[in-house]
Amino acid sequence: MMLPDQIAAAVRHHWWLFLLRGIAAVVFGVLVLMWPGATVIALTAFIAAYALVDGIVAVGSAVRMRAIFDRWWILLIQGLISIAFGVLAFMNPALSLLYVVISVSLWMLLASLALFMLGRAHQAMGGSAVGSTIAAVASLVLAVLAVAYPGLTIAGVIALIAWFALVIGVVNLAVAFRVRALVQAAVA
Repeated sequence: MMLPDQIAAAVRHHWWLFLLRGIAAVVFGVLVLMWPGATVIALTAFIAAYALVDGIVAVGSAVRMRAIFDRWWILLIQGLISIAFGVLAFMNPALSLLYVVISVSLWMLLASLALFMLGRAHQAMGGSAVGSTIAAVASLVLAVLAVAYPGLTIAGVIALIAWFALVIGVVNLAVAFRVRALVQAAVA
């Protein structure tokens, strides 16, 4: 286990790694914003590849575990479904995009349900459920809109990826320059 002094020394010595990560993230974010179509293609390929690899690993695990796990067949079925989805998604990339849209809409639906339950908990404690209820309805509306407008949902996911990369990149650049300045101040 590294001690705090060792961690600080490693960060001081390797400040340039933050710089590289920051540059890479900013470049990635800019490329995503410049070529969202290429990003969508890459995203569809990644989802299909992930499903395929995940399915192969699951089938392999099921076969290996059948002697020690009574319900190994559940893992086998999950793996076969994942393999089938991966193959079909490579043949028809729209399936990967459908997966993204369904994932976003389910996330917003589950968030809505959680917010409704939070509102009920606020009421049970004698508080107001207005804020939670408004947020729950807004989340429910977004879940419906995500399904109704799949193109906008995909565009939103791509924009989120780009801006997340840009923010992370800028933070890494700031950390790199701050650590470098601290190192230079300590040497001087």
